[in-house]
Amino acid sequence: MVKITINISELRGKDAQRRKDLGEFLQGKLGVNVTTKEDSITLDDVSSKEYLRVLIRKFLHKSGLKERFRPIFNGENVVIKRRREHEKE
Repeated sequence: MVKITINISELRGKDAQRRKDLGEFLQGKLGVNVTTKEDSITLDDVSSKEYLRVLIRKFLHKSGLKERFRPIFNGENVVIKRRREHEKE
């Protein structure tokens, strides 16, 4: 079981409303304690990083954000990054 932090600072402007939605989505699917702050979401006791990756990608697809954002995993940290072709939006 691992504590994971997701950096959501690049979700801003019209995409900022998705921050809270992502936290609620992950809490419902994983059943873990989720803390949502301005620029990050912290998940306690995540058992599978692979499943978390699938859930984040599923959320981005379902929300229509898959073409503009992608998750990058680095140990216990995840960053939702804007894709290069959409950096100027």
